[in-house]
Amino acid sequence: MANPSERVAFTRQAAVRISDAVRRVEAGDQSASGLSFGRVSPAVAGKTFRIATFTGSWAINSAKTVTFKYQTQTPNTVSATNLFCGLNPGGECDVSIAKEGTSWFLLQPNITQLPNYDDSGTAVLVVQEGFLQFVGTTACEQPQA
Repeated sequence: MANPSERVAFTRQAAVRISDAVRRVEAGDQSASGLSFGRVSPAVAGKTFRIATFTGSWAINSAKTVTFKYQTQTPNTVSATNLFCGLNPGGECDVSIAKEGTSWFLLQPNITQLPNYDDSGTAVLVVQEGFLQFVGTTACEQPQA
């Protein structure tokens, strides 16, 4: 924590922004309650983006229990909903998830963990029987400038 007697330096832009805010407050309702500077609860300040893992298949428009990576303390699982594409990686798969309000959603699977993935070219993915499938690679030429 900073020493309260230390000098604080502001950029000109920050000082202008602060002075504008002070003027707006002073021109407002003087009977209104003051500002509160209490601590933000962990529930409000919690992470909204996480890396997680899951196993088995995960159908589109369904929920799946995922386990947070890099978090050993419990609870370290949540139920997340897949709104984008069915996944059947054939083992454990890393995914990124995000929280909107109180619900978690799939953002992106790690496609390199799909069966038969090959990084020798541009990945060709298809949705087959409701699941995202890696079907091969293709060599694409760079556009000419």
